[in-house]
Amino acid sequence: MEIREELEAAIRFRLGLENPQFEFELTPTGRIGGFIISESFFGKTQIERQNMIWDELDKVFDKEKRLKIIGLLTMTPDEIEEADWQ
Repeated sequence: MEIREELEAAIRFRLGLENPQFEFELTPTGRIGGFIISESFFGKTQIERQNMIWDELDKVFDKEKRLKIIGLLTMTPDEIEEADWQ
């Protein structure tokens, strides 16, 4: 399983986010980053969102795999719409 699939599965099944959407990109060196979009982030600060994600990823991925993740931005569908990014 590639890193994108592992990351999506870990977030989707371990966090129980409401209707998560993923917009991830792989770098040529095999690192990954991008957006996680879910209604579950509504009312939470970015710090709370990041802690929620990384607390779980720390349980699932070893250090080598965690270092392949260069950044995960967390947004609600409303925030995406406001930014007009889609």
